[in-house]
Amino acid sequence: MSALSGSLSYARFFAPRSLPRGFLDKSHEKILHHAMRPLRPEEPDAERSGWCVMGDPLDVDLPSGRIYLDGFLNLGFRTDRWAIPGPLLKTRVREAETKYREKSGREKLSRRERTEIKEVVTRELRKRLVPTTRVIDLTWSLEEGVVRFFSHTERNALAMIELFQKTFAIELVAESPYTLAQRIELGEDETQAWADLEMTVLAPRKGAR
Repeated sequence: MSALSGSLSYARFFAPRSLPRGFLDKSHEKILHHAMRPLRPEEPDAERSGWCVMGDPLDVDLPSGRIYLDGFLNLGFRTDRWAIPGPLLKTRVREAETKYREKSGREKLSRRERTEIKEVVTRELRKRLVPTTRVIDLTWSLEEGVVRFFSHTERNALAMIELFQKTFAIELVAESPYTLAQRIELGEDETQAWADLEMTVLAPRKGAR
């Protein structure tokens, strides 16, 4: 999912072409505010996303010289996630529950006790593991008002759009025939023709004869 290597496959989103005065300076401050903050074992979050330098997931200092280039704003959308294998977690929780029951002399544990034991075991396992890291490149052509996101996965796109809006207070619009037609400013006749279009069903509906 890199813009700098491999095949050029990306999803396009539209942003406003005109931006407020001083946007670049202010946007850098906002990017730094939403820079990736790595996960810590003692924190409750199982997953977190933030910005990093494109092509360098470990650079979360985000110097402006590595973000802005020739009218483009380039970022990496990084997501860290704790991925503890289910069987391992289940086994360690069962062991911890057994020890707790033996120590307390009780046969059954309350739901709250089981939850607390699981949280303790999870934190201990996280200290021995490293979070998985996924990075997807994003490049924003400020003059065109087009954001290219190098993933077609809906889940990744929704997470990126949420962070983008938090960072820049701009709502991205996904490219589609309708949004593209609005953007290229059709003439009057073309607009009417577009409005008169009817849906074409290319495959029979399920159950229809």
